[in-house]
Amino acid sequence: MHFALTEEQTAIQDTALAFARDRIAPGALEWDETSHFPLDVIRETAVLGMGTIYVPAAQGGSGLTRFDGALIFEALSYGCPAISAY
Repeated sequence: MHFALTEEQTAIQDTALAFARDRIAPGALEWDETSHFPLDVIRETAVLGMGTIYVPAAQGGSGLTRFDGALIFEALSYGCPAISAY
């Protein structure tokens, strides 16, 4: 069986990984130590289409699949599992 991500899935994964690296990971330890909930950073995920993953595009969402969501959650976990879970 051959398995490979589509170009769109690779782009989704790359975007989420870059966001995790640039916006989540630098603050994750401090947020954890101070019990800070970085709402401003989480709101930035919405701009990237990660806030309404499973809502159909016709209704204003991203209209992505469960697999796309798994790619996003896994990638965001590299920055902070708690943020990804939220």
